[in-house]
Amino acid sequence: MIKIILVRHGQTAWNISMGSGERFRGRTNIPLNDEGIAQAQSLAKRLAHEPITAVYSSPLQRAHKTADIIAQLHGLPVQVVNDLTSLDYGDWQERPVAEVAKTDPELYRLWVEEPHRFRFPGGESLDDLRDRAMPALLDVLTRHAAGDTILVVTHQVVTRTLICAMLGLSNAHYWHIGQDTCCLNVFEYENGVFTAVQINDTCHLDRQPRFGKGTRLLLVRHGQTAWNVGASNGEHFRGRIDLPLNEVGLAQAQALVTRLAYEPITAIYSSPLQRALQTAQPIAERLDLPVQPHSGLLDINYGAWQGHTPAEVAELWPELYRQWREEPEKLLLPNGESFDLVRERALAAVREICSHHHNETVLLVAHQVVNKVLVCAMLGLSNAHYWRVRQDNACLNVFTCRDGAFTAVHVNDTCHLHPAT
Repeated sequence: MIKIILVRHGQTAWNISMGSGERFRGRTNIPLNDEGIAQAQSLAKRLAHEPITAVYSSPLQRAHKTADIIAQLHGLPVQVVNDLTSLDYGDWQERPVAEVAKTDPELYRLWVEEPHRFRFPGGESLDDLRDRAMPALLDVLTRHAAGDTILVVTHQVVTRTLICAMLGLSNAHYWHIGQDTCCLNVFEYENGVFTAVQINDTCHLDRQPRFGKGTRLLLVRHGQTAWNVGASNGEHFRGRIDLPLNEVGLAQAQALVTRLAYEPITAIYSSPLQRALQTAQPIAERLDLPVQPHSGLLDINYGAWQGHTPAEVAELWPELYRQWREEPEKLLLPNGESFDLVRERALAAVREICSHHHNETVLLVAHQVVNKVLVCAMLGLSNAHYWRVRQDNACLNVFTCRDGAFTAVHVNDTCHLHPAT
């Protein structure tokens, strides 16, 4: 397995509303501003102990400088990959976004609403970008072997397009993947398959949480239990068995309290099982809010598998276990549920909750299977991608829901967890 750390460069003067406002940057070779340099230094500190094997960058200085600040701590050169350069915005390059929206309203609407159908006047389309950036990334991967960790620094439009490509999404999903300046994305690559470990992680940056438009959903997986780890009798299929958090899980729940201290949470919903309720309760006590159990967030019914270890299931139901590992979207658990059934009830619960909390921030605490199928659904992926999205114990996912559409702000964020948790 090769680990890919995909980074958007730090801030420039054109990333923020200064003077004439945010501009289409593209191939214009602007430098990092002071804040961008500070962001790159914070990210370098965050990655100081990562066993980075090689560093690659877009040729533009804002990406190259971000990469170089990180590479210096590892004694590595920055290798330029020209096809990772930013999008050619053509006639719109260097123009303020607000000006373009006013002078070319129909074209701007097309860019915002149907980016996969849009070509910049005199410039590239997202398909053009994808057709050069994805082969460039795959070429980089051919230079590395299992166990390597590579850092790739490029631009918002490139990271969004690459993430869509790695997840198997079309460019129609471009706007549904959040990418802040100097954010961190982590993917694993093995046997031609990409797995999303983290998307848009910004915990190394000293900033308040980002507030998107619409209902803000904070989706948390419960903390650790004895059956989540290789305990005395190994990991088990948990499902509806009502396990408590172990000591690590209780500490993880407390870490979430600190992490979410500045979020304006107005309601808390949880699976009725105690491991989820125990994760939600400390946050509820801090905010003086009730925890509302919701059956739509209940863990999958593993049926006959419940309480068995993976090794036991593999021996007793070898073909079904193969399907579980290789074709999860087709599996109907003996006397239990399918992922389609879990997705149907969990997504219905989320939509119901959103309808009751317009433009509010809501905390949802559920389980690995529920979270995975929800993340797949909200990203626009089928349940066939179940194994390609990571959900660690006590992780935080942030999505916004507006007019029935979801945008990923963070996926599987665990920066609030210390090594002990």
